This record gives sequence, structure tokens and C-alpha cells, in this order.
Amino acid sequence: MFTKRKIFLTFLFFMIWVCSFSYINISPTTLDKNIKVGAYQEFTFYNDTTIPFRYKITPMAMTDNKLVKDMSKWVEVYPKIVTVNPTESKKFKVYIKADKNAEAGDYGTFLNIRQMSAPKLKGEEEQNIGAGMVIMVNLNMGIYGYVGEKEPKIETTEPRVYKKGEKSFLKMKLENKTNRLVRLKIEVEGKRNYFYTIGETRAFKGQTLEFDHEINRIGKNKASKVIITDVETDKVIKEIKIKK
Repeated sequence: MFTKRKIFLTFLFFMIWVCSFSYINISPTTLDKNIKVGAYQEFTFYNDTTIPFRYKITPMAMTDNKLVKDMSKWVEVYPKIVTVNPTESKKFKVYIKADKNAEAGDYGTFLNIRQMSAPKLKGEEEQNIGAGMVIMVNLNMGIYGYVGEKEPKIETTEPRVYKKGEKSFLKMKLENKTNRLVRLKIEVEGKRNYFYTIGETRAFKGQTLEFDHEINRIGKNKASKVIITDVETDKVIKEIKIKK
């Protein structure tokens, strides 16, 4: 009885230790670009620990999202294996070019990021990468691209700003009328041309999003209008006055 209990407690401690360290620090986590003309993105791993990490990046088909078609066969990753030493950051690059006959619409792929316990690669200095490590990461990070119209088209309901206690909130609906996804930045303009960022969001083809978000740091200032910007081109798509 004592032996079994001791084994169980040891196993429980091991699992808690593994879970507490099993994470990945990567930026950005999106693509959302035109893959018809060719989409390029650099991603960066950050290692804030005292342990070296090695990852293998592999494109994988996205079959569980009915809103998108698969683009994994068009994905190029370089390098495919990345080693990140303690306190370092390392980049890998992704390039996606759709087939010339690709139909308009939204596309997606997973980047499978898997931690490897492997011998050192050719040219690496002597170091013990992976030996004795119990931190295992096997993450499928979804990224998206599109083929379709150049200019985004969106429609919104009339925005409303309301108070709840000392906080202000923006409420409205937004519908994507483009034949492909759009990535949008939503901001509210206050006095003296000061902007309060609500955040960024992705709207797939035909998708309607509902906003009921806090306007951080606006305090007692009044919101005069909502500004919606296309993140990919940094162009303002729409400005909507907020009725008082």
C-alpha cells in the first residue's frame, strides 16, 4: 500500500512538473495574407528558460475547419529544425504560394511544432540538447491565407458605446462581404485625435462578428467614432460616427 502510494505521488509530482514547463513562446501566431500573389511571414521562437529547446516545424493539412480549404501542400518552411538556446530568440520563415488555378476563398494549414530530443546537428557546439529533458511540445498552430478580391468590403450595424460602472464598452455587429477572409483592427477615436485600440480580429468569408468589448483606458473621455483598418495593407476601410 505504501509503495503504491509513493509511486502515485511521484508520478503526480512528475506530471505537475511537466505541465508547468510545457509551453511554447512564439510570435506572431497569424498569417492572414494573399497567397495568390505569395505570402511571406517570419515567426520567432523565444526562450526565456535555462534549458535549450529544439523544434521541428512541419506543415499539416487542416481538415477540421469547414470554413477553409487546405493549403498545406503549398507551404515552404525554412529552416525546418530550429534550436533555441537559453535567453535566445530564433526565427523561421514561411512562404505560401497558391496554385494558379486556386479558387477564390479562404485557406488554412497547421504548422505542427514538435519538440525534438535529438543529437546535435552538424556544426553545433558541444552541448547537451534534449538529454534528460521531459518538456515535450507537440502543437498544431493554425494559420490562414486567402485568394480573392483585393479590397475588403464590410458592413456594420450602428456602433453603440455604453457604460457599465466605471467602464465603457463598444457594441456592434460586423459582416464580411468580401469573397475571402479579412484581418481587421478596431479602434475608437476620442478627444484630441487619441485612439483607443479594441483589438485585432479575423473575419472569414461571409462571417458576422459580434462586438461587445471594453474600451480600455478611455476613462471619462467620450468616443466620437469607430475606425476599422485592414491589417494587411494598413488602410482604413471604414469610419463610423458614434451617435451621442
